[in-house]
Amino acid sequence: MKLNMKAAIVAAIPLLLTACAGIELGETRGLPQTGNAFDQALYAGYLARAEHEYGYGNYSSSDAFARKAQAAAAGNSVEPFVPNDEGSHPPGLVPEGELFAMTSGREKLMRAFSDGATNRLPADAATAQVNYDCWVEEQSYIGDWAEASQPEHAKECRDAFEAALERITVAPAPAPVAVLPGSIIVFFDWDSAVLTETARNLIREGARLFKTGNMNTITTVGHADKSGTVAYNNELSAERSANVASELSRLGVPSDDVDVTWRGEADPLVPTADGVREPQNRRVEVLLQK
Repeated sequence: MKLNMKAAIVAAIPLLLTACAGIELGETRGLPQTGNAFDQALYAGYLARAEHEYGYGNYSSSDAFARKAQAAAAGNSVEPFVPNDEGSHPPGLVPEGELFAMTSGREKLMRAFSDGATNRLPADAATAQVNYDCWVEEQSYIGDWAEASQPEHAKECRDAFEAALERITVAPAPAPVAVLPGSIIVFFDWDSAVLTETARNLIREGARLFKTGNMNTITTVGHADKSGTVAYNNELSAERSANVASELSRLGVPSDDVDVTWRGEADPLVPTADGVREPQNRRVEVLLQK
């Protein structure tokens, strides 16, 4: 019987493509776990994503998630995808309208991890990261043939990410308030020189005391905690001090009567080890003098 070789080769191509595609998944199932609770939860989540994408025939995405699962199983650090970085995730550009939200979401996720979420709530932290990567991957393919009819997948992943992120995010502690004889202490959020409403109210009181108490000078002394470098903390404390002085001037205190100084991390109100975030050390002391 004469064999039609051309037809046989054409018929075999889909089989070869199927055999070569998604090769990472088979090597990922049932891997031994050597990482911590967060790593193990990441492994389970990424494996599930790899299975999901494989089922839809998105083999490059399946492989990408499978490789992340393999790294998590080995206890290696696994970073979330970086939007529009083809070296970080399967090719495909995130639409401009989604990019800001996605980039901001990644920053919030990494900040939560820095605050210890992976140790406090490992399962929720892993859920947040896996669904963030799912959001990036699904959104990157909207408008492309693979995902053009499935925009709801991107929304599902984003909703799951944001819900998990909310669970692992530590609410900032209320800024302490201090009014001492002859001085006022204004506190700041971490890594910020922005005056809060509480800070503005305290500065307003300082300006009132200056004008009604026959004071001759006001000194603003900026401080920072030890969570940044010495050089950065010097700059940050100087900016905080200058912002308080500007607010005093806006409230009617002559700028010539305000002496602006800063101490960086050198004079903490609460002694801490290097790298520790301490709310009471992020301050400006407003010293009133006759």
